[in-house]
Amino acid sequence: MRRIEVASYDPRGVVITLDDGVWVGMAATSRHEDFMFNEMTGVKAGYRGQGISIAMKTFGMTFVKECGASRVRTFHHPAKRARSP
Repeated sequence: MRRIEVASYDPRGVVITLDDGVWVGMAATSRHEDFMFNEMTGVKAGYRGQGISIAMKTFGMTFVKECGASRVRTFHHPAKRARSP
């Protein structure tokens, strides 16, 4: 509830990926005064390496465009390492 009950939350910024009804990934982008923030992107381990994460982030840019934002911020957790295809 701490993520939902804040001014920056907008359900249009949440992208959920399903595989035959099973939740496999989620990305969330929030609205701030002068920028948008990609809060998080996560994909279940068995589904990683298939481009789901980048697809969710790209689809989430529709929300950014709808809001008329010119800047999007994000960060990459240092404990997560990039994987080669």
